[in-house]
Amino acid sequence: MQSTWVGWLFPFFRGLLLGVAAMVLHECAHLLCAVVLGIKVKRVGIIWNKGLYTVREAGSPGKNVLIALAGPFMNMLLVSFWILSPTFGMANFCYALANLLPIDGSDGSRIVNCWMQMRKKQLVF
Repeated sequence: MQSTWVGWLFPFFRGLLLGVAAMVLHECAHLLCAVVLGIKVKRVGIIWNKGLYTVREAGSPGKNVLIALAGPFMNMLLVSFWILSPTFGMANFCYALANLLPIDGSDGSRIVNCWMQMRKKQLVF
């Protein structure tokens, strides 16, 4: 019985670690995009019930859309590692999909809000 109980520990923690890696790389993409676009990053942190976050200067709606898209885009690129690790590919796919949903505080919500601002003002990046 002990081997059955222990048998799920490795896959569980491996999946957890790969999920955390997907989250960290997602946030790194946001940070890199912000820096490339000339927006100062003030702080990076973690909220245990929500995950990693960044605090940065406000950008234009067009720059904010690009920064919000950078995280899910990175996860979709990392899905290509599915061949090497199906678990890592699935973690990235799920993280990208969840972040693109227009739920309050998500990248999807930021994208929709910025898009509405751009349409209202007829702005293009």
